[in-house]
Amino acid sequence: MKRAWTILMGIGLLLVAPAHAADHPDLFTVTSPDFADNGFLAARNAGTGTSPRGPWACGGADVSPALAWSHAPAGTKSYAIVMDDPDAASGRGGAHWIVYDIPAAAKSFARGAANQPGSFVAGSPGRGKAYSGPCAEPDAKTHHFLFMVYALDLAPGTLAPGLNRADFAAAIAGHNLAEASLVARYRPRRGPL
Repeated sequence: MKRAWTILMGIGLLLVAPAHAADHPDLFTVTSPDFADNGFLAARNAGTGTSPRGPWACGGADVSPALAWSHAPAGTKSYAIVMDDPDAASGRGGAHWIVYDIPAAAKSFARGAANQPGSFVAGSPGRGKAYSGPCAEPDAKTHHFLFMVYALDLAPGTLAPGLNRADFAAAIAGHNLAEASLVARYRPRRGPL
């Protein structure tokens, strides 16, 4: 009888206790209306001009995809976005997008906003602009692009403008409260995907 009473009390407490989500970094998520996780980037997301590695045109308009995030942990003072191509440079990787000092009140980053003036600071992925879209040789292997959104405890104005990937990573060490990621793929082809 005592055991049954204990079980009933436990069930009663579960029913009465409010269900609140814990403030946990694993709850921080990012999505995009422009591509599904592990989906393909559109041609407009590709770079402009010709490739630095060959005589082919990149074929795009350097339109950064839209991103939206939710469930940032308490204490978040700013956000940052990095887009990295781990398949570039024979597996050494290469950054394509670095922006930071995005205010804590922001919940998204608009399509095409990366290379426009805004309430953020542009980093330098090495191509003279905050966002530089993919530029792969036609019919080359598919590249994967990792989009990382960081929730930081750094107030806007803390980080120097124009940070490259290595300097950005060093600057946020110990200040990253959570990160969320999406993967996109890109492969220019002669014909439909």
